[in-house]
Amino acid sequence: MIRKKKRLISLLMIFVLLLAAGCSNGNSKDAAAGEDSKALFKEGTYTAEAEGNGGPVKVEVTFTATEIKDIKILNQTETAGLGDAALEKIRTSILEGQTLAVDVITGATYSSNAILKAVEDCVKQAGGDIEALKQKSADSKTGEAIEKTADVIVIGGGGAGLAAAASASEDGSTVIVIEKSISTGGNTIRAGGQYNTYDPDRQKNVKMNQSLLNELKGYLDDKPEDYGDFAPSLITLQGQIKEYLAGDTTVLFDSPELHTIHAYIGGKRTDLQGNTITGNYELVTTMTNNSLPTLKWVEGLGAHISDEVGTVLGALWPRSHSPLEHTGIGYLKPLEDTAVKLGTEIMLETEAKELIVENGKVTGVKAVKSDGTPVTLKANKGVVMATGGFGANPEMRQKYNTYWPEMPLTMKTTNTPAATGDGIIMGEKAGAQLVGMGFIQLMPSSHPETGSLSGGVWGSAETQVFVNKDGKRFVNEYAERDVLASAALQQEDQLFYIICDKNTAGISPEGKNVWGDDVEKLVETKSIYRADTLEDLAVQLGMDKNALVDEINKYNSYIEQGADPDFGKSNFGTKIETAPFYATPRSPSVHHTMGGLAIDTSARVLDANNQPIPGLYAAGEVTGGIHAGNRLGGNAITDIIVFGRIAGESASQMK
Repeated sequence: MIRKKKRLISLLMIFVLLLAAGCSNGNSKDAAAGEDSKALFKEGTYTAEAEGNGGPVKVEVTFTATEIKDIKILNQTETAGLGDAALEKIRTSILEGQTLAVDVITGATYSSNAILKAVEDCVKQAGGDIEALKQKSADSKTGEAIEKTADVIVIGGGGAGLAAAASASEDGSTVIVIEKSISTGGNTIRAGGQYNTYDPDRQKNVKMNQSLLNELKGYLDDKPEDYGDFAPSLITLQGQIKEYLAGDTTVLFDSPELHTIHAYIGGKRTDLQGNTITGNYELVTTMTNNSLPTLKWVEGLGAHISDEVGTVLGALWPRSHSPLEHTGIGYLKPLEDTAVKLGTEIMLETEAKELIVENGKVTGVKAVKSDGTPVTLKANKGVVMATGGFGANPEMRQKYNTYWPEMPLTMKTTNTPAATGDGIIMGEKAGAQLVGMGFIQLMPSSHPETGSLSGGVWGSAETQVFVNKDGKRFVNEYAERDVLASAALQQEDQLFYIICDKNTAGISPEGKNVWGDDVEKLVETKSIYRADTLEDLAVQLGMDKNALVDEINKYNSYIEQGADPDFGKSNFGTKIETAPFYATPRSPSVHHTMGGLAIDTSARVLDANNQPIPGLYAAGEVTGGIHAGNRLGGNAITDIIVFGRIAGESASQMK
């Protein structure tokens, strides 16, 4: 009986085990099916690219069945210190949040969108749900409100802001700089870096030519009364020219007064409504008289300046200096290093929203960090506004423009996307006077697709040759930027080419252009064209080869003659005759906004009655009155560092 029970129990156990096994197998299948149903991606590694600010951004994305495992940036040519930093932050945010719902980085919109689009392409290749990933939000928490106090608060971390910070720090003040982008630099980091100043030591190596000599002699016939407020500088200049003509005229002549007169001539403009504008004489002379001492100041902080002096596009005279490092970084780094070494605190991704005004005095600023954390900064002494212009604000450009017949919202810009006029708006709300707002400068030689300055090859304005689609010159390449831009806008598709050869392309021994772009990559992407003969270059551009060859030969003959009967170019470089030959496609885009907050020579912001607003200072493109209707090429860097330094000193000495 017992045996029968044991046998029955054993059979029951076997039955239960078999049943359990069957259930287990079924559950395993169901579990596997469940796992399959949870698969979000097809496992594997995929690549894609999208256009950024400086060219294609190529990524490699690795997926497991349920997550974005890794993102590698295989290739990018974004702005160093800004675009590349944005790419890395976006990359990290996608991986940490497993989401495409990532905010673009202020000041690096094109770079941010490029990596987002490229990763989205890879998600699509992996069969992922793009819309679901765009709706999913990464966990983020707003931090506790931040409240800080310093002697001087600087709003904006570009060249002007960092100059102000370095200056105020040197003066013994505590300083806090806030910058709404992911890194410091602003428009200065995108600029070619040319700085205009008279400089006897460096300019003694530049030979005077007959065309420039004739220009100097022409000023002797000018009447001071025709120069308005600038008459004193003309009178002084005429005396300098007479003294120069009595001595050695083989070496280039220059002086702060000649620079002043050039700024006056280059900036005097009449808008569409018949209003004529000229620069503020006191501001212009403050810039030109302080240009060389300020350059020496920056060199003393560690800037490395080339001994070669040339003429950046639209500068009108060979007084443009360049840092040995690429772009404006050559000035930014020593200014920032100095400020930080002396105790300056820099708060990135912190956007100013409103000036704090108490009893008629500006005493601080309210801001917000990118995660929504509110920030209140109080200034014991003063606030320096250095937020730049409004070149990246299409609606604001269109609202104020009174100079160009059209200012389309779609027109591209060389500016950082952060240049949206914030400081001008905040300043106006605090009672600041605005001057020159209707005048906006177009850069004639911008990248046709991105609007940026980078992505091409050329040298000094003396050496540049502009030709249209027919291979014909159409303008004096040594003229002011608005003259050049206006001529370019009249060409077919508003497109032209800068023609260079081996000697005039400005390519470094490492194969880089002035912005640090790899020339071979520019050739690959057709940002530039290269050929061993002008005939082959013309064929690549779709031109009649004889037309281009004839035009360059004619231009070379003008160099021999020292005169340009077609367009009146007054200063020439070397002939275009040494292979390889280059063509850089260019088209105008918005470059500089001349108008902004009214200031005095101490960089104090003025109200409608021309009285200083206590506690508020400004420097750089956020200000108006210096460049009038058209800025000379190379005067921006001079302006921002000269007045940035002054603003820092003035704010630091405020009691």
